[in-house]
Amino acid sequence: MEGSSSSDDSLDALSDKFEPLKALYSPKLRLPVPGAKVYDNLGSYESNARGQPRQKSRGPGSKENAEQLAGATPKRRFLPHQEPVPGSKCRNKDRGGAAAENLEGRNVLTRMKGSLGPLEMLLRCMEQRTRVKVYTRGACSIRGYVLAYVAAFDKHWNLALEDCLEVWTRKVKRKAPALGAPADSYQRREFEARKIEDESYRNTIISKTVVKESNGKTETLERHVPQLMIRGEQIAMIVKID
Repeated sequence: MEGSSSSDDSLDALSDKFEPLKALYSPKLRLPVPGAKVYDNLGSYESNARGQPRQKSRGPGSKENAEQLAGATPKRRFLPHQEPVPGSKCRNKDRGGAAAENLEGRNVLTRMKGSLGPLEMLLRCMEQRTRVKVYTRGACSIRGYVLAYVAAFDKHWNLALEDCLEVWTRKVKRKAPALGAPADSYQRREFEARKIEDESYRNTIISKTVVKESNGKTETLERHVPQLMIRGEQIAMIVKID
């Protein structure tokens, strides 16, 4: 009888000998109040015990929130200085651009016409066929220069040049021969195989590199090419010479 009474006390929630772990796994557990209200968590129970009203859920899946979103169009909230700047799809005449030019039809050629500042000088040199002198960068100094006519350019100072005379300096001790020698011999064999007899046409394609000056440590080379592309990051300065 004592064993049964102690067992009942361990399953009695109102007893001092109550064992919660044993009560969870015992099929003989009897609730003191069988009709007690079931709560989702301890927070709900504490709110009800203190007499605080339970707040209605307004999460993303709640009914009130769904009705509110259905009735109103979502709008991003910006501060006055964060509002988008009003603009136009056409270029402004006051800024020196072409009149009412559609942005969809703009490209490198159309952008050159509305160049301002230093780029305007390149535009005049291109339109007037004025020769320019482009100084190119080396690893730690000026590599050389190119005398040519400007054919096209962009806002990044990438240049497309015509009738170019390139002069540059390099160290004499190099493993590779002068630029143009391997390509020169290869292309000459190709021309001979194709039996091209036009010497002027052959010279426009093959760029011959000539050593103009040598002082033992460095040498100055020169070559003529019909067309040349120079990236803006390789340009140090552009001078109008004609």
